[in-house]
Amino acid sequence: MKLIKYISLATVVLASCGDAPEAIRTGIEKEPAVNIEHKDGMNVVGRVTVDGKAREGIVVSDGINVITTDANGEYQMRSVGRQHIFVSVPEDCQIPVENGAPKIYKSLQFNEDAVIQVNFDLKSRVKPESFKLYAVADVQIGYESDVTDWQANILPDMIDLASGLGNDAYGISLGDIIWNAPDMYPTYVQTITKVPVPMFSVIGNHDHNEKTKGDTESDKEFRDALGPTYYSCNIGDWHLVVLDDVIYSGASGRNDYTCAVNQQQLDWLAKDLQYVDHSKSILIGVHVPTATLTTKSNLTNTADLHNLVKDYAEVQILSGHTHQNFQTIISDNMEETTLGAMMGAYWNTKDGVGVCSDGSPRGYAVLEFTGNRLTNKYYKGAAHPADYQIKIYKPEEASYRFGKDDDGNPVKVDNENILVNIFFWREDWKVELQEDGGAWQTITNFANASDPLAVQILQGDNPWEVRPSAGPSSPKHMFTYKPAASWKTITVKATDPYGNVYQSTANR
Repeated sequence: MKLIKYISLATVVLASCGDAPEAIRTGIEKEPAVNIEHKDGMNVVGRVTVDGKAREGIVVSDGINVITTDANGEYQMRSVGRQHIFVSVPEDCQIPVENGAPKIYKSLQFNEDAVIQVNFDLKSRVKPESFKLYAVADVQIGYESDVTDWQANILPDMIDLASGLGNDAYGISLGDIIWNAPDMYPTYVQTITKVPVPMFSVIGNHDHNEKTKGDTESDKEFRDALGPTYYSCNIGDWHLVVLDDVIYSGASGRNDYTCAVNQQQLDWLAKDLQYVDHSKSILIGVHVPTATLTTKSNLTNTADLHNLVKDYAEVQILSGHTHQNFQTIISDNMEETTLGAMMGAYWNTKDGVGVCSDGSPRGYAVLEFTGNRLTNKYYKGAAHPADYQIKIYKPEEASYRFGKDDDGNPVKVDNENILVNIFFWREDWKVELQEDGGAWQTITNFANASDPLAVQILQGDNPWEVRPSAGPSSPKHMFTYKPAASWKTITVKATDPYGNVYQSTANR
């Protein structure tokens, strides 16, 4: 097994303390002198308090060691080559927030022969019975024009949405935060922290430095800006786990990586979960989907991950990477929500309109939790009303599902069928259609087709594209219907498992 080591370049000043030298760290955090008697071989010690009082049983980890505090609130470990130490915040404590972002970790800067003390001072709270999570995927800022678009056309909507989520609300950014531009991290942090929820961070493939080879070497800028690449904490009856499922090589270019959770993380997670009761539920944030609608094993070791968490009350996995929306039911108690990209398709827009490759508006999702259950989930298109969940294409528009020619016209014309795109659909939704005020009828005729608007904006080389686009995809949430030749009005109604009912109408 490869032991991942993070090498600190910080200057270390040594002073005596007992029979081992003390490391006086430089950097943001200033820790107290070592005043805990350390055991032989231990080089990191610390004390965890809640409201100033020592707390036993709080989990502390450096990503390798996973230990709990003793009756004095103290812990100690032998940490080798790790950059961060973090506390898996208990359910009855506030998530620490610094400059608008969760701060459950501190940086380690020391000589391996030194002893360092790292304390965590937590604040108590009443365990929340419910909370909300604002999920964002694939921000991917790479150019200043991307930032301008985000700040002008998307950020106001993000702020407005987050402001209405209430006090017990958090966020998670599901990787590809930048687009191969590590110098963009400060801009990202400055912008995302304007959204009034503390935003946890997941690393994606584009968050690695493509000029640096190797997995841990290439994610240094991410760690310096946003903290560890995997960690855990508790919110109510949910145990939040963030994982890195991109093993980056970079030997042959930016796309040289393997989609997997490495063994080091799996070993850490197994130890972490020893302290999580099976009555709780697990919420996992990754970048690359662990499963899709066509394969239940999208990572090279998906089964290893799923087997670790499958016996908990409920397991919700959040991912991005594909730039399109889909939801995968993995088992009776496990499902995965894969989100479309906040940037749309690489920040390419036409006449101010941006879509994901599946035709969904660029946007984000909100998940609502009560107890150990997910009780609501919905997608929100940026700068669109919350009820914009369905797009109906009349026959002349629907013909673009076949693609467009060099002149921008459909390659095939179908004057009979309409096309319906239900952005956040999954297999347990009920989809109904009403023609000209008649009876509602259930439609299940799935169409393996591209979204017409995505075709018009994204297919081929277009003068409005700032950077290369992946082109339109063939999503799994498209439906066709053939109305009467004399039809006047078509209404589509979609009902999700949480009781949300969305409706859209098209007139001839």
